[in-house]
Amino acid sequence: METERGVSWSQVYDTWRNHFYSLNDDRAKSAFNTFFDLQVFFSEKAPTLGMPLSLGRCMSEKDGHYDVVMGLHICEQLHDFLEKRFPDVPSPNLSCLTPETYKVLDRFECISASMFNKYQTKAKKKNKAQTKIRDAKALKDLGHKLVHDKRNVFISIDIEAYEMDHSILLEIGWSMYDARTDKFLDQHYAIDSYKHLTNGKFVDDQKMRFAFGTTVWCSLKQAFKELRKDLDWAVERDGGFILVGHGLDSDIKYLKERKFLWPTAYKSETLEVEESAKITILNTDIIYGASINDMHNPPSLGRTLNILNIENWNLHNAGKKRLYTRK
Repeated sequence: METERGVSWSQVYDTWRNHFYSLNDDRAKSAFNTFFDLQVFFSEKAPTLGMPLSLGRCMSEKDGHYDVVMGLHICEQLHDFLEKRFPDVPSPNLSCLTPETYKVLDRFECISASMFNKYQTKAKKKNKAQTKIRDAKALKDLGHKLVHDKRNVFISIDIEAYEMDHSILLEIGWSMYDARTDKFLDQHYAIDSYKHLTNGKFVDDQKMRFAFGTTVWCSLKQAFKELRKDLDWAVERDGGFILVGHGLDSDIKYLKERKFLWPTAYKSETLEVEESAKITILNTDIIYGASINDMHNPPSLGRTLNILNIENWNLHNAGKKRLYTRK
């Protein structure tokens, strides 16, 4: 593994910008802005054309950030260029910079602003992906802690829409796991006004294969009323509830579009789940991605269960999500 002692471009830019702008001299500001204009910096006659840079990962942190990096000797040369270009403007002190050790991922000689921007974009994407993994791991750890604390109710909600028209909801079901008592409560409601509609062309039709109780035929309004009663019970007992789901965004969107009102901790209600009494939302697709260090294209619920050797069947029944709530 090749490493290099260097300084990130962003640190050089920000530190030196602060220096020149602190002089309260328009000449100093103009000097800085002119010098660091990328079109000028990498122009054909500029002494900085072809500057050796690298894409690197900082080694001084556990999850080191990615940067466009210049070696210390390059940074010193850059400082000399700046002094020679603007001899009448006080230059920044090199000691203001904090060198770091970087793992070098890619070296390049920068010959254009577009090349520089390409590597800056690469660094930003890697930092974004790393942040996503870090947040996912934190969510996974939080999920483990909440299960082991044995205090709260975990609620997994699932909605099945009509495959030919997603504005039509055919089923809604939920599984509540009470961690205090280690017991489940499962509910499954089929919407009676759409008895004549079934899936099967694009999505499996499992409407009549609820395995944890009796399917209740009723209106969507009544089903929402029953869901709200269970949520209210959890909030009254524990002060909140924990939502669990694999790709919950679509289910939450369906509820919002139908004006479902979530209970809050202040005995009011809201359309926004983020403003509700939810303690957290445990997205199992994100948690699975954290477990394999890969957040790109998480597998479906069925495939995830198969990978984890968890027996599953009839997943397109809105009342079957206790299969992964337990895990």
